[in-house]
Parts: sequence; structure tokens; C-alpha cells
Amino acid sequence: MDAERTTPRPLILLAAGGTGGHLFPAEALSHALRRRGLRVALVTDERALAYAGGFPAESVHATPSATPSGRSPLKKAAAMIELVRGVFVARGVVSALKPALVIGFGGYPTVPPLLAASLSGVATMLHEQNAVIGRANRFLSGRVKVIATGFAEVGGLSASAAAKCRQVGNPVRPAVI
Repeated sequence: MDAERTTPRPLILLAAGGTGGHLFPAEALSHALRRRGLRVALVTDERALAYAGGFPAESVHATPSATPSGRSPLKKAAAMIELVRGVFVARGVVSALKPALVIGFGGYPTVPPLLAASLSGVATMLHEQNAVIGRANRFLSGRVKVIATGFAEVGGLSASAAAKCRQVGNPVRPAVI
């Protein structure tokens, strides 16, 4: 048998959620990856599943997530517990799918899958769509090898994170083009 036929195509796991601002660039990249013959799966949170109905992926997975913000220490602690729970769920997703790469697009739904991938030794990267890095991507920036950016300069980065940046622009969905 031909080796090309027996070798499975690599799977890229995209992690995005919270809002369309994170999910839509991931969708645009998914279209581009699939055109290149790669397999794509999406991991997000329950809230973003409403936006993911037509997402071009072979599978969509939801993991627990929460945003640790506000003034209440109790609410922040509850959010952190939910994020940790999400890491355990995402670790199961990463283990089952065996992705070649996990790409995060920001928002707190990106945190559990990127941490799970990093802890599992799977290659990780981020895409930052904004001119100032978001809190979730800033938190994850030390765990990735590359940070793809939509702008030449991105504010809010540490020196080590800035050294990882590569300007690639912002992906645009075919429906918008």
C-alpha cells in the first residue's frame, strides 16, 4: 500500500470562544487549513457553541471555562476552579484527538485546551487579533512557541512574548470576503 494513503492527515485543534471576535478568526483559519488538506477540530465553551453551528471542523468539543474578573474573591476563586476543571476535560479531548498542533485565539475558553496541550507535550501557538494582547493570551504567552499577530506591534507583551511574535494579519472568513 502507498505510504501516503496509510498516513493519516494531521489534525489541528483550534481553541476559541467567548465571542465571535475570537471564534470568527478561528473559523477563517479552519477554512484555509482544510483547503490545504489538514483536518480541523474546534474546542470552545458552552457559550460559544451558539456561534459554532456552521464551523468547518470534523468535530466540536466543549470544555468548562470561566472568566476570573470582578471584585469578588469568591467569584474569582470559583472561576479558577472552573478553569482547572476545564483543563482536565480538555486533557481528555487532547488525548483522544492527538492533534499535531493546538492554536488558541483568545478568550478564557482558550485557556483549558492550551494548558492541556502544553502539559501533554503537544505543540501550541496563539493568534492575537488585537493591537493589545488580551488577558487570556497574555497568561498563555509563556507556554507557546509562536504568537501570530494581526498587527506589527502588539501592546501589553513581555519582552520574551514579544520575541515570539510573527505578524500574519487577521484571517477573514470566506463569507466576509
